[in-house]
Amino acid sequence: MFANLNEVQTNVLIASIIGDGELTKLYKGSRRKNSSYREHYGKNQKAYREWKADLMGGLFYITAQSQTLRSGSNPLFTQLLKLFYVENGAKTIPKSMLDYCKLNYFLAVLYMDDGTLSITHRVNHINKKIYLTPQIYLYLQNYTSEDLTLLKNHIKNTFEIHLHLASRKDGNGLILRTTSVKQTFLFLNKIENITKTCPSMYYKTNWFYRLKQEKVK
Repeated sequence: MFANLNEVQTNVLIASIIGDGELTKLYKGSRRKNSSYREHYGKNQKAYREWKADLMGGLFYITAQSQTLRSGSNPLFTQLLKLFYVENGAKTIPKSMLDYCKLNYFLAVLYMDDGTLSITHRVNHINKKIYLTPQIYLYLQNYTSEDLTLLKNHIKNTFEIHLHLASRKDGNGLILRTTSVKQTFLFLNKIENITKTCPSMYYKTNWFYRLKQEKVK
């Protein structure tokens, strides 16, 4: 299926579809023969989408006016549409696709698409110290508990990172998160060699950059 993509591109593509990406449907009467990929972004995330497009070797391109990372029609996306979407149009996470995702690029892109580095603060007024506790959240609440459990187990077995299901009021009510500082830094260290090439996302991927921001606060 992924014969025209290398292993890095395959991992990036699957993570992108699970994350912010969307595969377009083919409607009756459409002149297109195949589906395509698209991913909308805000102005502050253009550089990240350019970074992603560079990795994909021409498969993706950016239309700046609509702030969209997209592809042309491609038989690959027609195949993937059948795997990633259920009958009601909701996205799902196919186990067969996770079997391709063994590289840290998968973890990095999934996190940069839908993740947040959340920092809680505790003030000790006696010692005049502020304690910071970083946690990683993957906001994938539109997936079912079965999908998130599958993804959680894949990340544990493949990357040795333990994520937990946490409650959320919107979507299907669940997200993934780390529950210890050790696991948070393990996650960031796993993706460091990849994310250091994308400075625009340092606020969530680079702890030392983020720590400087917190000190200013």
